[in-house]
Amino acid sequence: MIHKINITLCVTIALLVIAGMFSCKKKDKDIFSVEGTLENVEGSHFYTSYEVGDSVQIDTIAIGENGKFSFTGKVDTLTVMSLYFNNNTKNIFILVNKGWNIQMEGDALYPDLIDIKGGKVNDDLTEFKNKNKELLKMRADILMAVEDENTENDSLPVKNYVAELRNTNFELSNIAASYIKANPEKVASVMLANAFFKDESSIPRLDESLNLFKGRALDFPMTEELRRYRDKVKKSAVGSYAPLFTAEDIKGKEVKLVDYRDKYVLLSFAATTCDVCKDEKKDAIKVYNDLKKQKKNIEFVTVVKDIETVPLSKNISDSVKWTILPVKGGWSASVFDTYYIRGIPYHILISPRGYILERDISLDAIAGKIESLEPKDKK
Repeated sequence: MIHKINITLCVTIALLVIAGMFSCKKKDKDIFSVEGTLENVEGSHFYTSYEVGDSVQIDTIAIGENGKFSFTGKVDTLTVMSLYFNNNTKNIFILVNKGWNIQMEGDALYPDLIDIKGGKVNDDLTEFKNKNKELLKMRADILMAVEDENTENDSLPVKNYVAELRNTNFELSNIAASYIKANPEKVASVMLANAFFKDESSIPRLDESLNLFKGRALDFPMTEELRRYRDKVKKSAVGSYAPLFTAEDIKGKEVKLVDYRDKYVLLSFAATTCDVCKDEKKDAIKVYNDLKKQKKNIEFVTVVKDIETVPLSKNISDSVKWTILPVKGGWSASVFDTYYIRGIPYHILISPRGYILERDISLDAIAGKIESLEPKDKK
């Protein structure tokens, strides 16, 4: 009897061990790993963030000697992960999935050129980057030069670099568009659309890409995010009916955009914390006074954020004779969000019938734009 019990016990233990082995093996399949070496990486750590279900997972990753690092994680499906280096001044996207072993190598100063291998999407994107390495490096060098010369977070890029950056981006976007047309089913195509077509001027190309996507690309969550982004930008695009809003002016009086119907409106966006906005104020006053002397059918309306940080000057109405609308919430303030404002100072010209005529119009161009439209009685 004792002999039989020992045999049964041994068999049970063996089965438990085998079950444990299979359980561990199954668990390992749900884990992804990332390791690599980066040059010019600063500090002793960097951050990662990615969505897990309805929440965002943020992790701190240690960086060892010579820029070496490694970490593991668990996801349920193909997931976009963001990595933030050098005090969050540099970042890169990678794709992670169950069972993927990802290798990274490159220069933290050039995140777009970092080799990311492991997983079909990462391999596809790295192949694209390697084929266009010179253009990507050129763009990165321009952006770094702009950062060096431009210390104001809210100001626009240094003018000397604008044309060069525009030309480089145009060439890269052409290459990305060709890749997407040739590979409409690849998730890498969605990632490229997000990288190159997620700006106001590229909405037609984003539209075209969204119409091309199929298979895995169509089902990838970022595709729906791009679709929502496109729809949002289109609401305040040139030619669209200007979104209506209501706000209180500096005296507490309720102001509605529709109150200015039958007049041109220069809708401007600024902040009390923006030095460039303060510098431009003198020019805006001159343009406004000149237009009024010419009896132009136009009114100015300026929406000002960051009043929680730096309150508006109490005597601003002594020099600024047009409507000022102070708003709370920073970049998330309703009017800023509705009109998709991402840089200030920013000006939008609206027609007497309520249509957006031009976005990011310069103060010097307003008079000429109105003169070109008034005789034609256009919307």
